[in-house]
Amino acid sequence: MFAALVRDFRKAPITFILIAVSVALFFAAEYQQTRNKDVMSLGTLGRVVDLSFVGGEDVHGPFDLWSGPWWRWLRIPASSFHHGGILHLFFNASSLWFLGPLMERRLRKTAYLSFWFFAALIPMLPEYFMQHIPIGLSGVVCAMFGWCLVERRYDSAVAYRVHDGVVRNLWTCLIVCVVLTAANVLNIANLAHFAGVIYGWLNARAARARFGWLMWLGGHLLVPVAVFGVMHPIWIGRYHAFKGRQAAQENGLSAGVPFFQEAVRRDPTLPSIWVRLASERATQLDLVAAWKFAITGLDFNRSSNELENLARAIWRLIPADKQAEAMQELQKTFLSEADAWSKRLIAVAPNAKAQSSSPLIDMLPAEGEWESLQPSQSDEPSPTGRRGRKRKSPEINPDQDGSAVEGRTL
Repeated sequence: MFAALVRDFRKAPITFILIAVSVALFFAAEYQQTRNKDVMSLGTLGRVVDLSFVGGEDVHGPFDLWSGPWWRWLRIPASSFHHGGILHLFFNASSLWFLGPLMERRLRKTAYLSFWFFAALIPMLPEYFMQHIPIGLSGVVCAMFGWCLVERRYDSAVAYRVHDGVVRNLWTCLIVCVVLTAANVLNIANLAHFAGVIYGWLNARAARARFGWLMWLGGHLLVPVAVFGVMHPIWIGRYHAFKGRQAAQENGLSAGVPFFQEAVRRDPTLPSIWVRLASERATQLDLVAAWKFAITGLDFNRSSNELENLARAIWRLIPADKQAEAMQELQKTFLSEADAWSKRLIAVAPNAKAQSSSPLIDMLPAEGEWESLQPSQSDEPSPTGRRGRKRKSPEINPDQDGSAVEGRTL
């Protein structure tokens, strides 16, 4: 067996080394999670992790891509070398060992390494644009498959190894992955798979074109633009919420308000951000505005007990001469349901006369209480996978640093 490994290494050393790196990272990640019981430590191994804030799990995302040094984008190709399970690692490693040597023996070492790097990066980008957190080398496998689809027409050795039966089986696997994802059996990174096939196919076509190097260069010049978009996804409400929480942590709650307003404009289903907006107005004793934020948030998040309790607390503080205005806001927000919501929010407890100089009642959060910004994990990232459907997370202890859970897509 050792002699066979030495022979294979001599034939395709780069492929062997890169697969070995992925295997080593898998076991290192497993050991680290077992030892530390903290998936946040995976970030030290270069992996992008889906994080959320303690006390505000609706604000989640790849925070280590959204903020940090400029080279943080390298976490994207690094995440490709991580895997979500031993079977996922086995299928990817065996597929790479089947297809990789075909390419390595036909390309210069620099060209082959370049292909690996971009195949680990580019197929992942569509997944990030769809707000998924992918991991795994499936994109590289599919890029090699796309390269073979072209080369098998010109190279008899490639055609012999990747014959029609292999091509049919690989396409069948890709289609089955789509079906399993659609049926909610597994969450698979289908975008990364098909993007990988397209990337490999275009590379092979460019290599045989007259001015192919210009085509290759022009296409890859778009990659930095896409990477910048992944690191600054201004179209995602949670990104603005994250920036707002950073600003609030550094300069106080009021500094985060413009970001919070943009966050709920783009994604109204963020109850913790509505709470922050209402709380900020309430601490300024602008109680009608605080009431408006609370009930507007309730209109979009009707099962949020936190928003409901906050709205009740704010109502009890609104002076009598402002209650008519507050009721008008309730009518505008809930329309035909206003009477039901009035009974639910107002008739629960008797009104208490508010004094402008008195502190807010205990139910209303003080500004400092909203700054528990220790990140924790929400749903699981995945093997070149997308973000999975929302699952109930284990209880998070806000008094424990790094308290977190992980989610995974396969």
